[in-house]
Amino acid sequence: MVIDADHLFALPRYVSDNGAAAILSPTWDDGSGLPWKSSFHYPEGAFVVGYLAIGWRFLIPLVFWGSHVAIDEFQLATIEYSAIVESVFLCSVVGTVVALGYKRYLEAEPDGDFRMFLNHVKDWLRKSLSGRPSRESPSQDTI
Repeated sequence: MVIDADHLFALPRYVSDNGAAAILSPTWDDGSGLPWKSSFHYPEGAFVVGYLAIGWRFLIPLVFWGSHVAIDEFQLATIEYSAIVESVFLCSVVGTVVALGYKRYLEAEPDGDFRMFLNHVKDWLRKSLSGRPSRESPSQDTI
């Protein structure tokens, strides 16, 4: 998602020219002639991201950038259906994450059910957002 941070620079101009409701429009043409997307949204961005990935000897930025460009290309190919396609894509990703989390939970708790899994997730979120260290994490004495 960091690759979309470049949109934040164009957002004030876009909203002042087109109104806040235009953000939900399926097109990014604001009529100003200025780009709404940076070159990182196109295959040419590989020249920057690729060299950084090689220089850092870390493949993750290239993988995330490549998947983002692929999703953008898919969206451009289906622009008239983009709200539906994006909703289906989001639901499938969320469903996959929940299914994998539930599978992992069942491996740790074979007698658990989905309701217990949801309670586990709720407790984990509460602990994570409270800022307090978890009781389950090892203390410095045991390391």
